[in-house]
Amino acid sequence: MLRSFGFSPETEATYRLLLRDPQLSDVEITTVLNLTAEQARAARAQLIEAGLVRRSWEDESRMVLVHPEVAIDQALRKRETDVAREQESIANSRLELQTLVEDYLGATAQPEQVGQAVKLVDIDAIREVVKSCGATAQREVLAMHPNSEYAEDDLEVAQSLDIEALSRGVAMRSIYPEASRASDFFNSYHRAVTSHGAQIRYAKRVQTRMLIFDRETAIIPLHSADNGRAAVLVQGQAVTAMLVLTFEQMWSGATQLADDPEDGSALAGTDLAGTDPSDLDRTLLQLMSMGVKDEAAARHMGISVRTVRRQIADLMCRLEASSRFEAGMRASIKGWIQGPL
Repeated sequence: MLRSFGFSPETEATYRLLLRDPQLSDVEITTVLNLTAEQARAARAQLIEAGLVRRSWEDESRMVLVHPEVAIDQALRKRETDVAREQESIANSRLELQTLVEDYLGATAQPEQVGQAVKLVDIDAIREVVKSCGATAQREVLAMHPNSEYAEDDLEVAQSLDIEALSRGVAMRSIYPEASRASDFFNSYHRAVTSHGAQIRYAKRVQTRMLIFDRETAIIPLHSADNGRAAVLVQGQAVTAMLVLTFEQMWSGATQLADDPEDGSALAGTDLAGTDPSDLDRTLLQLMSMGVKDEAAARHMGISVRTVRRQIADLMCRLEASSRFEAGMRASIKGWIQGPL
């Protein structure tokens, strides 16, 4: 127990021995605990420094035990003060980081403001923004990819980022050209991300690249002579609404693979696109309100864990909630469930 406060095993053993007889000498302590004289002196000194034992005010040759709550509480208060100072330091560092980022953007002129949008030039800038947007997405990522050939390294990076987002409950739908299925590397990526809840569909041709995060931020190509190395970051639901509509139209005409049995079919009878919740939606929301874990909810409903997580992500999107708690509050207000989460 005392080790959590920085005491050595020898010091803890010495303290417990002194609880039975505070007047034991260092020689007696070394004999009972099989310690060296130096270890015994160090242990006693540490206990005195911590305030767990002290010399008698009437007789300095006698040792007196101090109530541990008094001594330890002082140590804990000091640690709490240190933690509070560290948290304040971190908060100040974040403010300084924001200033540093603003200075960096101003110094590099990257990105460049284009009206209400942000111009991104060169692959590195585009990838950094894509990575940042993916890491901060809360509800949904929609993607259209026109390329049919991908390098193994690029797919490995994409797989890692996608699975991390999916594990946070982010819903993910992507459209690829049918020709991409000719790549073994891509097929491996497909199996990996769909096993974590992603949905993928295929079209004969995907017209343009598009990434939409939480229906509020989008990255699209800049139509120039070299649009593979330039893109535009647009923000705001009013701006991205038409892009979302374009994606949904493409999605409705695309096809899923026959070997993706859970790409919607596991939720047969659930109206994912409808306004009103299905019985399955209400059941899942009620289980969430009871604090039931995803695994237990999956067993109760007879579906897989990843289907539960995908359904939760979909409910959050439909309720326009940024967290499960907010989803529960909105569902309660709408009368979908009884009582708040």
